[in-house]
Amino acid sequence: MSLLTLGRRHRHRTYLLPGLNYDTEAARKEERMQKRREELENNIKTQHFYDWLAIQKEKHPGSGLTTDPVCAICLDQFDQDAQIRGLHCSHAFHTQCLDEWFGRCNEFCPLCHRTIIPGKRPVRARMMERPQPLPIAFMA
Repeated sequence: MSLLTLGRRHRHRTYLLPGLNYDTEAARKEERMQKRREELENNIKTQHFYDWLAIQKEKHPGSGLTTDPVCAICLDQFDQDAQIRGLHCSHAFHTQCLDEWFGRCNEFCPLCHRTIIPGKRPVRARMMERPQPLPIAFMA
């Protein structure tokens, strides 16, 4: 086993807070994922691919939308009765694929990197915000 492999394993290790065990942490993670899936469902409804495609062709005539594109997450083609979620950026993904993608704290479209839910501040941006530093005064 190379040092690079050990580094990757180390980087993806889950560190638990004191008093937690892996079952508790797994339950908390599943709960977070479920809340995010519900948030996605409340903002972007599931629909049939060909219904979504017809609406997109009306909105954007001459845009060259293909009749049998693939889901960029799983790389499978959309069949006639595929359930998809169409994003505001005009990209569509299988419902299950996008639910998993968004449930894992991916805030952006896998293709164009626009926010999946418009107007929502991404989790990472909120986590990285820092309070303004206090002004420093010098005394002589």
